[in-house]
Amino acid sequence: MSTHLRDDEMTAAVAGLELGDEAREHLASCVACRQEAAALAALIAERRADLEMREPAWDELAAAVAARLPAPGRPSARRGGRWLRPALALAATVLIAVAATVLRPDWPAPPAAVEPSVEEILAEMNELLADDRIPGFEVIDPGIGVVDVAVDNGAS
Repeated sequence: MSTHLRDDEMTAAVAGLELGDEAREHLASCVACRQEAAALAALIAERRADLEMREPAWDELAAAVAARLPAPGRPSARRGGRWLRPALALAATVLIAVAATVLRPDWPAPPAAVEPSVEEILAEMNELLADDRIPGFEVIDPGIGVVDVAVDNGAS
């Protein structure tokens, strides 16, 4: 074999898998390939050791989670909390509405409607009753502006 081991052959050698006859002979005779295989195996072993050291303590985590859960017979601290916030919001709204009604400044009273006196009302009624014109005839004959002109011909 004139070249060194390919990547897949090197990986198989480090993993302890079966190599072909030619690759096995080359690995036995080539110092560079043996050093590369040894370095790769050392790197893998180092990474395994790092991962094992960083593995969380699952038992401690499970105990911490279990401690935070309520016991089966113990009432939960959030019991009734589902309705507490909406009830407080409603109470605050009612309180604000009552305070705005009770504590509001005195609004100026609306202006009183000025009622005309009885004399003014009677004078206006007399004026309306004194008008003998028939409404609407002014459009037909604009000369009939005054009832006296139309009624003056009483002899007819």
